[in-house]
Amino acid sequence: MKEFFLSNNKVDCEQSVHLGSGVWWVGFQDEASGLHCNPYLIIDGDEAVVIDGGSRPDFPVVMMKILETGLNPANIIALIYDHYDPDLCGSIPNFEEMINKPDLKLISSGFSHTFIRHYGASSQFARIADLNFHFKFSSGRTLEFITTPYCHSRGSFVVYDTRSKILFSGDLFGTYDKDWSLFYSFPDGCGVQEPCLICAAKAANCRLKSYKDFHRITMPSSRALRYGLAKIKDTPYEMVASQHGSILDRRSALMLAEKLAQLDDIGIDNLMPEER
Repeated sequence: MKEFFLSNNKVDCEQSVHLGSGVWWVGFQDEASGLHCNPYLIIDGDEAVVIDGGSRPDFPVVMMKILETGLNPANIIALIYDHYDPDLCGSIPNFEEMINKPDLKLISSGFSHTFIRHYGASSQFARIADLNFHFKFSSGRTLEFITTPYCHSRGSFVVYDTRSKILFSGDLFGTYDKDWSLFYSFPDGCGVQEPCLICAAKAANCRLKSYKDFHRITMPSSRALRYGLAKIKDTPYEMVASQHGSILDRRSALMLAEKLAQLDDIGIDNLMPEER
């Protein structure tokens, strides 16, 4: 997978991008926005699942990219949502209309289902707890669901694909950044000192700050963030595919996790005492 991070300038984000082992990025590149949303598609034989399918306005682009892979939408057997925000779930009725099958599963936490119902979803709701925190394709390929409560929703979780070794991390490892690329690898030595000498030497904005700022805004507290990061610490991923921002290699994700876990000014902890 290293070739993605070495040749990032050659990636055409106007098309679906194959990440390996049947995993596709089918997201929308919005150059006017710093908040890039990343839906993902996993194809395994004649079955497929969509992870965090995206907003309603983005649906035409997302579905066109799914069709570019050669997949018949009727082969999608499940829609997975790690939390209930509209930038993930807004297009659920559109997906249901295109897939058009009564046994389509909508997988999330029970807490998230309470809110996802308000999008008009009509699929078969399946709670990750009732699935024993696993989803298996007919081939035996397994997706593991790891709960990360309050990162940033009470019912949040991440998805680990044991075949591709990709961790779909939701808002964890996300960023709001107009200096966007689909794949990103932090320069060696980045973040060792602040301000970052590595980025300063290249007259570049240090993207580590953008990641920290995003988590300060979206996560409720330092304790919640550290707990979520600890839950995935031992997961043997090779790539982290977040719902916002860039896809990270393992080295970059581990470095970023270490830096984020050190922060004590996340969410409510970032307010002055008189504001709490």
